[in-house]
Amino acid sequence: MLHKHLLVCALVYSMTLLLAPVASAEPTALQRWSLQAVADGFDGQVAVIQAGKPLLLQAYGMADHEAGRAFTTDTVFDIGSITKQFTAAAILTLQQQGKLQLTDTLGQFFPEAGADKKPITLHQLLTHSSGLVNNLSGGDYSKVSRNTFIKRLFSSKLDTLPGTAFSYSNAGYALLGLVIERVSGQSYEQYVQQHLLQPAGLVNTGYRMPDWQTLPIATGYELERDSFWGGKADGSTKRWGTPLEKSWDKDGPWWNLHANGGFLSTLGDLVRWHQALQTETVLNKASTALLFTPHVATSRAGIFYGYGWIIEPAGEQGKVVRHGGSNGIFSADLRYYADNQLLIIFMTNNDNRFFPHYRDSLLASVVTTKKE
Repeated sequence: MLHKHLLVCALVYSMTLLLAPVASAEPTALQRWSLQAVADGFDGQVAVIQAGKPLLLQAYGMADHEAGRAFTTDTVFDIGSITKQFTAAAILTLQQQGKLQLTDTLGQFFPEAGADKKPITLHQLLTHSSGLVNNLSGGDYSKVSRNTFIKRLFSSKLDTLPGTAFSYSNAGYALLGLVIERVSGQSYEQYVQQHLLQPAGLVNTGYRMPDWQTLPIATGYELERDSFWGGKADGSTKRWGTPLEKSWDKDGPWWNLHANGGFLSTLGDLVRWHQALQTETVLNKASTALLFTPHVATSRAGIFYGYGWIIEPAGEQGKVVRHGGSNGIFSADLRYYADNQLLIIFMTNNDNRFFPHYRDSLLASVVTTKKE
């Protein structure tokens, strides 16, 4: 255990990136990517770790342009739908405790559910095959309480019949958060902190429980628009703010977002989270396997959804398990190539228009570096 602890500390707190090539050797593709990111003024954080060795663990650009505050690897991000990994894992801990089964139905937890929704199982919620709508009206920061959320969701129409198709549902994962509360008797965040975050050593992750006053939170920036559809030609952005400046309830986001997104975290904590899953620190072997099992086919050929994770082929890299998250301002992506023991985490606070370009070019540079 001491060895694992030291390994995690080395991964998390190392800020060293050997950009200067040894002797007269040419820089690797990954080093060239990093240099180009600096030259382009990229804002964000990146981790590339293979077999426990950090190939790249670096912060770039500005976390707050107005304050002149640069990114560090300790800067706090909104990780969006990566939150779903924690919700899924929390449900599995309750199953390990014998407090529920994945075949349990909504009717067992919500007697007020309508006849069309009572048969929906926890497995279907976890795999986005429940048929529930994706989002309720109002947006992420609308003041939607638990009771209001439940009433609205149970009065909504199903998009598909339960168990018949993959249909992504943020509302379904929020409902899983409410299941966690009803079964455990704790708030969603209290339960996740006690049974996942603390055992895994994640101290800078959550909604309200971490002491955000002592931590640097990244400010988000959105694209300046000259029309509803497009941004200005110069790509300029304006300050959006931090998640904590938006409308939150006393225990975190309101329930359009709660448990399906909005978790705040750091690069280091996400590395710790991955390590905890790989070492079965928070879940046993059987539960961990369930997270990464391709349970339900998505609408895209060859791509499946597990429990809070997407599973897809990655060509010569084998299989990748991944999940991204974005609110249109902050974007994050966490992926693991098990065949190569390769972990890649990528986050930016500068609208998501640059996200695919930088993410995809980073992935390409990692592959190229391995061949060099």
